[in-house]
Amino acid sequence: MTDVTVVGSGPNGLVAAVIAARAGLSVRVLEAGSTIGGGIRTAELTLPGFRHDVCSAVHPAALASPVFKKLGLLDRIEWIVPELSYAHPLEGGRAGLAWRDLDRTADGLGVDGEAWRRLLAPLLARWRGVVDFTGSQLLRVPRDPIAAVQYGLRALEQGTGLWNTRFRGEVAPALFAGSVAHAAGGMPTLASAGAGLLLAMHAHGAGWGFPVGGSQVIADALADELRGRGGEIVTDA
Repeated sequence: MTDVTVVGSGPNGLVAAVIAARAGLSVRVLEAGSTIGGGIRTAELTLPGFRHDVCSAVHPAALASPVFKKLGLLDRIEWIVPELSYAHPLEGGRAGLAWRDLDRTADGLGVDGEAWRRLLAPLLARWRGVVDFTGSQLLRVPRDPIAAVQYGLRALEQGTGLWNTRFRGEVAPALFAGSVAHAAGGMPTLASAGAGLLLAMHAHGAGWGFPVGGSQVIADALADELRGRGGEIVTDA
């Protein structure tokens, strides 16, 4: 008898399934596609032997994720963490560069270097509190109130008409806007600014890692554990 049925074998479905299986429940995952993974699938899209990520490729929050740590995905998977997290191109062959080293990034932003440092350094100093606050339901008392306030004030700034009052040049705001755009929502809004702050913080913290072999290895690792605990995955369902 199945205790839990999970619909979809994307990252959220597989994580939920593994957590349920670890709790001793009988779990079945139903996947409409012929392969598992959802947004973390990797496939041979061009030539045989050349694997490409179908959706997600780089995972900015993975290396600081409490769930990834709890499930052992940081140890069971080989991760590549570039020295340069991301870049944002501008006209004239220029680009804003977000290095893992916050000071190196600030040094490259000229007149706005110190403003960039003041935006992100307080969040980096309390990154665990920021991750806990943003990764859980918001309608609760934060475990780290200072981190929540610092994050919230910056989201209010960057998610409203005040977004560019901090900067004087064009490289720093473009670099931050490139991070905010990952939210695929309106700009400026509180939601997109909040996502951008989180991604930019990770860029200077644990880094924007990606797994060797493609995103599929995350799905495969979760599926292996689920099956090892007696769980079942049904594709084409």
